[in-house]
Parts: sequence; structure tokens; C-alpha cells
Amino acid sequence: MATRPVEIGPTGLQTAKNIERLRTELGMSQRRLAEILTDLGRPTPTTALSKIERGERRVDVDDLAAIAIALGVSPTTLLLPPVANASRTRVTGAGSVTTEAAWDWADGISPLLPFPVDVPDRAGEDGPLTHALRARPEGRRTGHLPSLAATKQAAEAGPFNQFTRGELVQLLDNLKAAITRD
Repeated sequence: MATRPVEIGPTGLQTAKNIERLRTELGMSQRRLAEILTDLGRPTPTTALSKIERGERRVDVDDLAAIAIALGVSPTTLLLPPVANASRTRVTGAGSVTTEAAWDWADGISPLLPFPVDVPDRAGEDGPLTHALRARPEGRRTGHLPSLAATKQAAEAGPFNQFTRGELVQLLDNLKAAITRD
């Protein structure tokens, strides 16, 4: 029995659009991108790039990394829309979400969906703290979050109910980082 090819999902289609958009913004031809990819050790024929940009060919993770390097962007820039606001996008596995939520997830700030029920959160919640601790590598977990001084200032300014859930997760992560430094 023949197997059918896996369809390209919404993230793959967004990636195709982004590759074409970024390549065009740089004034780069598909032929030039193919040459750069060859120089990077990831030969990709022009015909393959054309199929990728038309959404007819999937991009594997090695292609994604090499194309991101060739275009001078992060892999995330290829995966997500070029905006982070209240507009909606579709992300494979998550469905329709705001572009802001998708970027917060990709940047390791907050989960895109609730954490799986069968994997308990370290704080007994639905996963944001676990996400904050696991989504970024050690040594890079808090650099994108508000500083400890800013967190302390905010805590002294009033009761904790003035914070959103995401801000409280950031506060807990910063406090954990401060405690482990002492």
C-alpha cells in the first residue's frame, strides 16, 4: 500500500511565504540563494527553492537552519509571521492564535497552549512556570525578562493582584534566578 505524502501545514506555508518575502527584500534571486546554500554545505537546487516558495515542497530542519543563515535571520523568523500583535495566525499543532502569542511562545516567554495535564508543573499550575524554566537554555532563561530590580520595584509599588499571570511567572523566574545566584 502506497503512503501519501504528508501535507504542508500552516507553519510550513508561513515558512514558504517568509523565505520568498525575505529573499525578495534582500533583492536576492533564487539562483543566488541556491549558490549561498551550496557554499554553506546545504546544496539546494533553484527548482527546489521555487517549489519551497510555492508551498509544494517541505522544508526540513536542516534546510530551515541553512536558509535562515543564508538570509541572515533566526529560524524563528522563517516560522512565524513578520508581526507580533493581535492579528491571528495558524501554528501547526496549536491552531489559530494571535501573532503576539506565537512570538511569546517562540521567544520562550509563555506557552502557546496549556501544558499537558499528564506532565505536572513544578508549581502545581498548568505549566507557565515549567515553560519559563524549560523553554530556554540555562544561562539564557531570564535575559529576555524584566530585571530583578524592576521586578522588586513593581512588587513594592502595590499588591500582586496588579500583575497578569505572565508577569507573575516572570517574577517567580527572576526570584528563582536571584536565589540561585546567592
